Amino acid sequence: MIERWHRSLKAAIMCHQTKDWVEILPTVLLGLRTSFKDDIQASAAEMVYGTPLRLPGEFFVCEEESENPQIFLEKFRQYIRAVKPRPAANHSKRRSFIHKDLYTCSHVFIRVDAVKRPLEAPYEGPFEILERVTDHVFKINYNGRTVNVSTERLKPAFYEAERTDEPAVAPRTYTRGKVTFR
Repeated sequence: MIERWHRSLKAAIMCHQTKDWVEILPTVLLGLRTSFKDDIQASAAEMVYGTPLRLPGEFFVCEEESENPQIFLEKFRQYIRAVKPRPAANHSKRRSFIHKDLYTCSHVFIRVDAVKRPLEAPYEGPFEILERVTDHVFKINYNGRTVNVSTERLKPAFYEAERTDEPAVAPRTYTRGKVTFR
C-alpha cells in the first residue's frame, strides 16, 4: 500500500516541469488527497473531514444558471454604448526648465545635443545674444555666425561685474630669507 502511494506521489511530482520538487509538493499532495478513489467511492480528504475539500478553482461557485446569450449580448451592447472615451494623455509634451534670468542676460551657454564622450562639457559658450526673436527662439552670435537657437538648449551666462572704483594692486614679491628654528 505504501509503495503504491509512493509510486503515485512520484508520478505526480514528475508531471510538473520544475526540477525543484519542494515547491510543488503542497500542490501535488492536495491533488492526491482530493482525488476520487473508485474502490472506496470517496477521496481521502472526504473520508477524514466528511465533506469534499474545496479546491482553489472551486472557491466561487455559481449557483444561478447562465443567462441566455442573446440577453447577455444585448446588455453588453448597452454597456459599450454607455462607455465614454477618456481624453488621451499627451506624454510627449515635456515642459523643460527655463531659467528666469534667460530673458535678461546678455550671454548664454548652448547645450550640446550630440553624444558626448566622457568628461566632455555639456554646454558650449558663452555666446552673445543678438536678438530675442520669440519667447522660445533666440538669435545668437555662434562663433561669428548668426544662429537661431531654442530656449530649451540655452542657459544664462553670468559674468562678474568689472570693478573700476578700486585701484589695481601690484602683486607682492617675496625675497628669500634665511629662517632658523630654535
